[in-house]
Amino acid sequence: MSQPGKDTKSQRRQPLERRVIAEKALELIDSDGLETLSMRRLGTALGVEAMTLYHHFRNKAELLDGVLELLVEEMEVGLVESDPPLKRLRRVFENIRQIAIRHPSAYVLVATRRFRTIATLEFYERLLQTFREAGFNAEASARYFRVLAGFVNGAGLAEVGSRGLQPDATAIILEDFSDSENFPRVTEVVPHLRVTKLDRIFAFGLDLIFSAMEMELRGLGQTACE
Repeated sequence: MSQPGKDTKSQRRQPLERRVIAEKALELIDSDGLETLSMRRLGTALGVEAMTLYHHFRNKAELLDGVLELLVEEMEVGLVESDPPLKRLRRVFENIRQIAIRHPSAYVLVATRRFRTIATLEFYERLLQTFREAGFNAEASARYFRVLAGFVNGAGLAEVGSRGLQPDATAIILEDFSDSENFPRVTEVVPHLRVTKLDRIFAFGLDLIFSAMEMELRGLGQTACE
């Protein structure tokens, strides 16, 4: 029995909760890559047996859903109710791209994993409600959601590649590529695709989509985009 006033290691340890586990999992993904994550490795990082984690997540798939919920929280920062609907929507999709920059190894979860937990579905509901507040019906909301998601997910994955963050990055770095004799078009375009240009290119893409949304709303006589 420990002496009064002296904490044992187990007594000092914070209570293990789903969020604590998911946060540590995201930390490991950020540092070492998604492919290295395992319940055993996560348990070691948390100072517990892997089996303890199964009291909170039935399997690794549920754990990844928990990590996705953390990433969705970062997206949702843009849904500020005091701003016009289109401004809120744009900020959400800008946030999604930022996740690719902050969490490149985890970003594939955003691009490929279904929203199937209560937390992610609640975000989806609030996002679609914002489309409705802008003036879009269900069909138009679905159409623009897919267009925006497709553009931003593609841009996010391209961010990971362009910033050289793949674990198996090759020796050819397009950032400084120059071989006008064999690849004249690649050579002339590469300077305009450098990382320093990506913010402007991404904004250009969003401008195109949101301009189309504003035009459609004006055709419907809506003013929510103002």
